Amino acid sequence: MPGSPSLTTDGPAVRRDLALATWGLFVGLALLMLAAGLFGTALGVRSERVGLPTAISSLISAAYYIGFLVGSRLTLRSLGRVGHIRVYAALASTLAAGMVAVGITGLAGWWVVLRLLTGLCTAGLYVVAESWLNDLATNENR
Repeated sequence: MPGSPSLTTDGPAVRRDLALATWGLFVGLALLMLAAGLFGTALGVRSERVGLPTAISSLISAAYYIGFLVGSRLTLRSLGRVGHIRVYAALASTLAAGMVAVGITGLAGWWVVLRLLTGLCTAGLYVVAESWLNDLATNENR
């Protein structure tokens, strides 16, 4: 419309606002990646320490990736129902509880279940973060 102020979708102010809106998400993802890598390594060392057979250690490791595959599909359904913040909070807290539970229990069967759960939550958090970023970004600032 003539005389209406034009909305800018580019420029330093818009980029600064976008950076401020996403910095927490990026810091959270960086910490998630660090924790997931350290957790996998620590679990392998711990299973060796308690004397688990190689086949059981392999099953524990494989459970993570099975959960990872399943988690990416299940998360999409939840995002549509309850939104990014709730799904992110639920997955992050479940992931943390799963990691703590592995430290508490020494039973290999539980480690398989908990490793499946942590894989599911990790993949879900990646899906939530990517979806969240896609919602924040427009074609002009991608």
